[in-house]
Amino acid sequence: MMMTLTRRKRRKAVFAIVGVTLLVGLVFSTVRVQDFRYRPYLHETLYLPSGKFLKEMSLGYRQFVADLVWLSAVQYYGGYRKGNHDLRYFQGLIDLVVTLDPHFIFAYVFGALVVSEDLGVFDDGMAILKHGMSANPTSWELPFEIGFLNYVNRLDNAMAARYLDLASRMPGAPEYTDRFAAFVYNKAGDTDSSIRLWEAYKEHTDSPFLKELAERYIEKIKQSIAREGTASDAQ
Repeated sequence: MMMTLTRRKRRKAVFAIVGVTLLVGLVFSTVRVQDFRYRPYLHETLYLPSGKFLKEMSLGYRQFVADLVWLSAVQYYGGYRKGNHDLRYFQGLIDLVVTLDPHFIFAYVFGALVVSEDLGVFDDGMAILKHGMSANPTSWELPFEIGFLNYVNRLDNAMAARYLDLASRMPGAPEYTDRFAAFVYNKAGDTDSSIRLWEAYKEHTDSPFLKELAERYIEKIKQSIAREGTASDAQ
């Protein structure tokens, strides 16, 4: 009897893994074959299953499925960086990942940065991070990202300082979160300060993804400054 139950469990696990792998593979191969190069930057989930559906299909292997979707999201973003397509499906992919694995902190952070900076939909980026805070109330990373992005993107010192201060008081928060909070409390927002904060962000993160994003955003700010300088000289 025990052997029969063990075999059943194994069969169930194999069927779940194979079934979900095929499903996810089919979904994302469908996404890849579409030509989005000339489409606008839209969030649309027409070809994506719901998180609830994938949770049910995973038969208890949600972490495994979340990893598959995350890998697809990273590859999809890589394709965007190469100019193969736009980011039409990116937010839908992140939604799937955090629905399947609500404690995957880096998915919220990376997703919010890309949505707010690359897609330019700041409020949606904040919504991703706030959703993450609800699921992970003791995480310092999520309020830190909200504060950081409010400072460098919106130049909203009051909002930024509030969240950075909250992050600094969370369990396990590194010492530099205090310094970021103090800096924002005492410094008005300007482009030079934004560059310095992005450089500090790049220095303190261990993620190659976030280091590369920080470098790009620093370069974007510098190019904007250069364009403004050229325009002023022309006048």
